[in-house]
Amino acid sequence: MTLLTVNNISEANIMWSFSYSGLRRPALQQRGCWMRVVLVITLLAAPSQAFAGEWQVLFDGTNLDGWKPARDNKQFELVDGVILGSSSGQTQFLHTEREYGDFELEFEVKLHDVDLNSGVQIRTSLIRVNERGDKRPSVHGPQVDIGKSPGRSGHIFNQGNGAWITPKEDLARNELMVNGQWNKLRVLTVGPRIQTWVNGKQVADVTDDEAYAKYPSGVIALQVHGVKNSPEKVRHVSFRSIRVRRIESAN
Repeated sequence: MTLLTVNNISEANIMWSFSYSGLRRPALQQRGCWMRVVLVITLLAAPSQAFAGEWQVLFDGTNLDGWKPARDNKQFELVDGVILGSSSGQTQFLHTEREYGDFELEFEVKLHDVDLNSGVQIRTSLIRVNERGDKRPSVHGPQVDIGKSPGRSGHIFNQGNGAWITPKEDLARNELMVNGQWNKLRVLTVGPRIQTWVNGKQVADVTDDEAYAKYPSGVIALQVHGVKNSPEKVRHVSFRSIRVRRIESAN
């Protein structure tokens, strides 16, 4: 495990390296090369400590073990080594069976159609409970937005609650996503702080105590947004090379 000093994650002090041998990366395989990447996470001085665990592959291109479709939808399937999401009249999700609190997440995504919105849920709940204690299926919680460029990809939306977690003054549109191509996203969640990167450039750095109090942990879920008249033209989004590693507090 890697030792981290954690309160305000943002600038230097820890480095680790890894190889992509455990992930399916078609582009790299085509070049017939092994890639070794050195990641640097920098941390401001803080009194508490945390440990980053080993990387766990959530999707390796061979099966959907560990994933479950919300409400048993049929909109996600394994095709040519990627998870392919197809639009319908309703927004649908494919979620992990396990829950995660503090973690680092990396994945690649491609929007095949620029008029389709997608996203990745983090720390997300699958059940909503009303004031009487009645339960019903409902996917709700923080979402890393994914859409066409220029757009708000990388910003944090409060799925199921109709609002942005990213503050309005920081909700700037960006052109970091490459339309129709594979894009790499990275998410780091520690306590109430959520940070995101799109293709190596940081987008969000949000600390929201209220959101954290409601969603301290939960599933990771892939979204394909609902599209009106979708049967007339099905839109698609693909995901690959999904991996996560937990960050555990030493306190």
